[in-house]
Amino acid sequence: MPTHYPRDRIEAVLVNAELPPSYRIIPRQYCDTPLGTAPSDSRFCARVDGFTVLYASPDFATAFIETVVRDRFSRKHKSEIAAKEITERAWTLITMKPRTELSLLDLRREGCLRLGAPTDTVNARNHAAGRAFGRAVYAGHQDIDGLIFSSRLTGVDAYAVFDRALEKLDTTDQGKLQHHPELPAVLARHKIRLVVGE
Repeated sequence: MPTHYPRDRIEAVLVNAELPPSYRIIPRQYCDTPLGTAPSDSRFCARVDGFTVLYASPDFATAFIETVVRDRFSRKHKSEIAAKEITERAWTLITMKPRTELSLLDLRREGCLRLGAPTDTVNARNHAAGRAFGRAVYAGHQDIDGLIFSSRLTGVDAYAVFDRALEKLDTTDQGKLQHHPELPAVLARHKIRLVVGE
């Protein structure tokens, strides 16, 4: 896999756009800093990479699945989540600050093909390709604010915003995850049962 993506390929999938109002799900203890990020292992960066990424989706269900559910029900007969995994989290709605926009690489549809990136960047359960891609873009193209990609789990748009662009974002609303009006429908759709006491 290349460690550098030529600028002409970058330009082919580069878009300047506003982040639509998007959901992020966070631990409740971080409600005072809803845009905060910390070193961690995720799809587009690793804990040791020296930068962080904020993930969000305009679709509440996708934000929930990507953050809480992931692949945990694979090869299991029951879809169960400890209730505390809901009660210990909060949701926040992220928007753009006025008169700002993000410079984003669009990895949806044929984006990876046009860029010359492996499709594992966005489609693999293993995040190695995505992390290598994130490192290459972050270091090699400092004007890039982040990525648009299709969630591997739901197929819906999701955003990965690099830490250097977080100053362009704002939050307009937040609340306890268990009180979000869309949560019951998401749990019912995916036949997820909450287990108390685990």
